[in-house]
Amino acid sequence: MKIHSGMSSDEILILFGKPKSISLAVCGSKSNNLWNCTTWKYGDFPYDHAKFTFSGEHGSYILNDFKVDRD
Repeated sequence: MKIHSGMSSDEILILFGKPKSISLAVCGSKSNNLWNCTTWKYGDFPYDHAKFTFSGEHGSYILNDFKVDRD
């Protein structure tokens, strides 16, 4: 499985299925370049879990950042 920034949310859904939780926040405060970000979380910490942060609007999310931890 190859994950890379710029993947669409549809591609993440194909690889991981529906997320366990979804959150919306404002990102970019450190760079003063604010943007809305949506984060999908899978699994239970500290065991197998993943977190994907997207930019863009609903229906056209683009992967901006991700973290996947597997035991």
